[in-house]
Amino acid sequence: MINAFADLVRAGGSVGAVVDAGCGPGQWTDHLDRAGIRAYGIDLSPAMVAIARRYRPDLRYEVGSMLHLDAGDESIAGILAHFSLIHTPPDLLPRVLTEFARVVEPGGPLLIGVQITDTADANGWVPYDHRASPAYLWTLDALTDRLREHDFAELGRLRIVPPAPGKPPAGYLLARHDARGNE
Repeated sequence: MINAFADLVRAGGSVGAVVDAGCGPGQWTDHLDRAGIRAYGIDLSPAMVAIARRYRPDLRYEVGSMLHLDAGDESIAGILAHFSLIHTPPDLLPRVLTEFARVVEPGGPLLIGVQITDTADANGWVPYDHRASPAYLWTLDALTDRLREHDFAELGRLRIVPPAPGKPPAGYLLARHDARGNE
């Protein structure tokens, strides 16, 4: 899915960079760079940003929040949120998606990776006991609905079987931003 995302960025012909939102130690920022995509990472954790900078000091990594991206309107070629939105409280998700919609270029792709559930509450999510910090499992349908509310149209999804008994499955949603609000 990340390679499909990179292909969409390339096909868009943008001169803008991709933001790896919630980049952690920077492995996906590195992957995108090695695939020929200009990318930089942001993460709330100064420790994660320090690891990323040690690993790839030639790439840009910043401590920052998905709620307030340091980017101009429609200036980002695409957004990768690889298992970072799982730590966003559901009541803050609309603000994050509003920010994503603000900064991504029209037609720009968004790839979200999350752990998923098939037994969510009426809002489409359930809390999850993640060892690093509070987390939330979403249904892919509920996330697609949230994306649509922010003018992102789903292009595809992938469900990955659980890695072990008792662990949640993973999923990806690939979407494209349509600033006009049309699908």
